[in-house]
Amino acid sequence: MPILIIPIGLLLWYLAYEAKPINNDEATSIWEEENFVKRARLQNILKDSF
Repeated sequence: MPILIIPIGLLLWYLAYEAKPINNDEATSIWEEENFVKRARLQNILKDSF
């Protein structure tokens, strides 16, 4: 039985790995841009406080 489970598990893992979403889509770039703006604001606040 484990002889059948291991290949099936590897096949499912491969299919799930291939189905990962692409990180370079527009939603990701917008999210990264928003986080960059937030970090810049926080850094400016910290610089002004010292």
